[in-house]
Amino acid sequence: MELRHLDTLLAIADEGSFTPAADALATVQSNVSEQVRQLETELGVPLLVRGRRGAEPTEFGAVVLDRARRVRRELEAMRTDLSMLQGLEAGHARIGVVGTASRWLVPALVADLRDRAPGVRLRVNEGASERLFAEVLDGELAQAVVTEPVTDRRLEVEHLLDEGLVGLVAADVELPPEPVPFAALAALPMVLPPEANPLRIEVETVATAQGLTLHVPVEVEGIRLIADLVAASGYASVLPETAIPPELANVRAVVIAGMPPRRLAVVNARDVQMSLADRAVRESVVRLVTPRGVPPEAVAGGVPSSASGGAQ
Repeated sequence: MELRHLDTLLAIADEGSFTPAADALATVQSNVSEQVRQLETELGVPLLVRGRRGAEPTEFGAVVLDRARRVRRELEAMRTDLSMLQGLEAGHARIGVVGTASRWLVPALVADLRDRAPGVRLRVNEGASERLFAEVLDGELAQAVVTEPVTDRRLEVEHLLDEGLVGLVAADVELPPEPVPFAALAALPMVLPPEANPLRIEVETVATAQGLTLHVPVEVEGIRLIADLVAASGYASVLPETAIPPELANVRAVVIAGMPPRRLAVVNARDVQMSLADRAVRESVVRLVTPRGVPPEAVAGGVPSSASGGAQ
């Protein structure tokens, strides 16, 4: 097996059929067909099925394509590492950050890399944890800062930080004195992330343990939008302290009795070797996301003063 065999298979998958793949590879269709035949002979399985819509991968072909993409990513990472060591070009790092942490983590990360690794080009994907899990496993991202729990055994997990979860309500909503019983919040209509979201799972777990049923008429994936909805309606929510925009008016954050903290972790795929650029980013993240590295309001146990009683 040679890399050209895998390149040919990838080109067919990307282009949809043999003829466009040949054009993309600057060769003729007979060469493409021969490369596929050689690969199928060596592996002993059919990789592609030709049909009216072009060439479709078989079950075996899908497995080989997945591995071929990983091989290509590893080769590119190797070239990048060597270039960085030789000082020839900048490395390219790819990280995902859950929306509840991006507001304070990403600016700090960019500033830190500017000083420590100015040659690193950084790509940041912001999204829900469950989406970032998939992007790391697919190889689109090298790593991601997500909310625990992480149950997929294909992901390697490094815990970073415990952060307090607080109740968020409109400023004029009446609640018992702090720490507010969770039942008082659960009595209000709530806006929360979708059910598969780790934060939603944590909140539902607490509700179940207390024999409570949550009324969630609105589900929103974007955490920052949740805070805006709370400010504009009579809904309540439960959010990490640092996810509450400091400029948001007409809301107040309250300590919830018996509410466990939100746990942040950084994850990467177990079977993928990270590049030097990605490792530089990992070092910055781990160093920044500690009780000494994050803003004071990010440390579990306190409520941001800017959110309590409205923006100041």
